[in-house]
This record gives sequence, C-alpha cells and structure tokens, in this order.
Amino acid sequence: MIYQKGITLIGAIFVLVIVSLLGQYLLNVTSTQRQTSLLTLQSARAYQAASAGIEWGVERIINGSGSCNASTELSPAISNFTTTITCNSLGEYDENSIITKVYKVTSTSEYGNYGQLDYVSRQLETIVHD
Repeated sequence: MIYQKGITLIGAIFVLVIVSLLGQYLLNVTSTQRQTSLLTLQSARAYQAASAGIEWGVERIINGSGSCNASTELSPAISNFTTTITCNSLGEYDENSIITKVYKVTSTSEYGNYGQLDYVSRQLETIVHD
C-alpha cells in the first residue's frame, strides 16, 4: 500500500498563490482607476480655471481701458490652481476709417508641479478686438 502524504499541501499552496496574485492585480486595477478618476476631475477643474482666466482677460480688454498687460495672475486665485493670463497686442487694423486694436489672450492653469503624478495643465487662447 502506497501512502501519498503532502499532495494536498501542494494544491493548497498553489491555490493560495493564485488567489494572492489575483488580489494584487485587483488592487492595482482599483488604484489605477482611482488615479484616473482624480486626474479627470483635476483636468476638468484646470479647464474651468483657464476658461475663467480667458473671460477675465477679455473683460479687462473690452470693458476696461482697452489696454493689455503683458502677464498677470488671476485674482482672486482659484484654490490650488495657478492661473496665469498673458495678453499680447497683435496690432491694429483700419476698417472703414475705424482703428481697431487686436489682442491675443492666453490663459494657462496648472495644478501641482511638473513631473508629479497629480500634475495637470490646461491652456486656452483667444483673439479679441476692442
């Protein structure tokens, strides 16, 4: 009579290894999904902050003095985002003896520092004439 001792132990170890590898895989997938969701949310916030910067810059040109500052930061600041508005004068043109100034407004919104996992940046541009 031959006794087979320990064959059940090998099967149990195999099952434990497979289950632990599956658990680790599921944790990695969950972590990646969470990070992707957070970056999507931050990306949407960065877009909205850049859009607010564009609107602020356009308002300054149209309703303000018609002047264009070289570069400024959005005030009041949007929490945790750095929004920089750059305005460049593209020149003037004459249309039926009416001189119109043309400006290019660029708004850049950033969250975090470049190279970090949670860094997002959005940049919007528009052309405005007074």
